[in-house]
Amino acid sequence: MREAHREGLKYGLRHIAFNPDEAMTDEQLSAFARRMCDELHADPEHLTLVIHQKDGSTHGHMILPEWQQDHVLESRFTWMRMEKVARLEEIRLGHKLVAGRHDKAIAKALRKESRHSEAEQVDVLVPVADDAKPRAAYTSEARRITERQGLDLPALKKLVTSLWSQSDGLKAFRAALKNHSLTLREGDRKETRPGAHIIETSDGLLVGSFTRLAKVKAADFRNLLSEEQSQTEHERDVNIQSTRLPIRRTTADFYNEYPIPKPSDTQPVPRKSPVIKRPKIPSWRKELWLKRIADVDSLTTEPLPSSSSVQIVSAEEARFRKEIRKAIAQQRAILNQQAPEASWKPLDRGKTIATWRRQLTPYQKQLRKSFDHYIVAKREWQESEKSLWPRLTGKARKLEKRTDALFYEFLEVLRFVVQALLHIVGLRSEPPQPIRTVLSEKSKPALQSFKKTYDAEFSAMADPQKLATWLDQRFDRIAQARQKRITDWNRAHKDEKNAAQNEIERLSALLTTKNHKMKHQPLIEPSRSRSPTPFPASNPQTRHSIAGSPSPF
Repeated sequence: MREAHREGLKYGLRHIAFNPDEAMTDEQLSAFARRMCDELHADPEHLTLVIHQKDGSTHGHMILPEWQQDHVLESRFTWMRMEKVARLEEIRLGHKLVAGRHDKAIAKALRKESRHSEAEQVDVLVPVADDAKPRAAYTSEARRITERQGLDLPALKKLVTSLWSQSDGLKAFRAALKNHSLTLREGDRKETRPGAHIIETSDGLLVGSFTRLAKVKAADFRNLLSEEQSQTEHERDVNIQSTRLPIRRTTADFYNEYPIPKPSDTQPVPRKSPVIKRPKIPSWRKELWLKRIADVDSLTTEPLPSSSSVQIVSAEEARFRKEIRKAIAQQRAILNQQAPEASWKPLDRGKTIATWRRQLTPYQKQLRKSFDHYIVAKREWQESEKSLWPRLTGKARKLEKRTDALFYEFLEVLRFVVQALLHIVGLRSEPPQPIRTVLSEKSKPALQSFKKTYDAEFSAMADPQKLATWLDQRFDRIAQARQKRITDWNRAHKDEKNAAQNEIERLSALLTTKNHKMKHQPLIEPSRSRSPTPFPASNPQTRHSIAGSPSPF
């Protein structure tokens, strides 16, 4: 504070509080505080960080001195820049992104920093309409006032939001507020804000505006008020009509208008109970069923005179058939297997390449811009070398250093762009590493080696025609690799599928043979003795007499 007064500053300290929605360790909070210092160009050695718990949540408070030994702590667009650091931290830790009022500006700033993937994730948070931006339901001053009076303003805000989401109208919402000692009434500023309603406690303490707490637009709230007013008027009219006395009639007039009907002389005919006709079973069919029930173990089959046939099998035979069908189903499942890539959606060359080109456009612009800066600086340096005066004054030397620095920067941008290309087309699993702002002579060998290794990719990103050819080749390689995986999978499982096909044929033949044997099995087993073989039972419908048993000789 003494340093701030000495430098003529109004404030000596700056307080920044951060409260994450998800749990963070002390090390993660400390790292986040240091990244905040880097964004505001503050010295992390002179910060005060307090991490503590309140109401079960861990959050941090950071205090920075306004006088940073040789400069004042930056205050331009502070809130936007802090929101940018918060979004980057959420992306780094995999937390849920929180929508803010400056997401559009944050995405633009991230693109300038060559963080295109992070900018695309922040773009999703940008609302379509400007009036849909998030806004605070209450100020920090209002929160401190309620805390001094023993009330938790955030808890009341959550309560109001929950009650409104559970209510089906203003009438139910007012009743729910009354149960929690809260009221909804018209605000005091009728001249400046007509129709605005506020929520306050039974003691008259202001909680906040209804439209802000419930997140309802003013136009929609006016419609709700008009509906509530019309509903109230309708209920009042109904109550007035219900209080009117009904018109009474005399007993004589009532019976004259509605005479009592006289009983008729005829007696009603009682209803007959329905007759249920049961089907008659022929005697020959009864005999046949009795014989089959008596000889179940023989597994016989007798065709009926009609077109359909009835087949009686034993429990063991039925279980055997069930096991065969189950085994056939298992072999068919093996036969129907296919490679995972075979079920994927076929690749569309036009859509895939168009998507790649759209994602690579900002990287191409960035590479071209960096290359133009380097070429302009190199041309200026070469022109200064031709004249004597720039060499004597040292201007040529300065231009040479600037050219070397831009060359290193160009190689770093080239490394970033090529890694982005490889990541987009699937040749690199991780996104490109951010561009380093500080480069030296030591970085030159590694960057030149990278350029030599990926010279084809660099040429493709520098020339649109070469890029189209390179993307076509990459798409062909992806399609060929997918087809090769499918072919290798089919070749690896060919023997297994052939064995499954042979097993299906064997089981099907076994099942068919079993049915054939059962279909031609006689009704009565022939005796092993020399007694004559009896014929099957005669059909009573044919009425043909049996002449006699033939001789067995």
